[in-house]
Amino acid sequence: MLKVFTDFNARTADDICWNLNYRGKDLSEQASDLRLARGDKIILYQDEDDFEVIGMLDFRYVPILARETWIAIPDWSTLVRKQSNTR
Repeated sequence: MLKVFTDFNARTADDICWNLNYRGKDLSEQASDLRLARGDKIILYQDEDDFEVIGMLDFRYVPILARETWIAIPDWSTLVRKQSNTR
């Protein structure tokens, strides 16, 4: 499963993650090379040592961007909190 950065604070009102980056680049720019498909599952994270959640990919219109793009729908039942090594 791809591990994809998202800004969970920038979700839409209906809980859609639209700011998706893989290896420092917009996921939409890489979708073809990565052979992404609607319904694929990815791991979403914001900070490496905070938490991860599985998300399902879709391609749809995002009003805040005024265009269609790849988005992820987080499945909050899969949330895994990471242990911080700082004490």
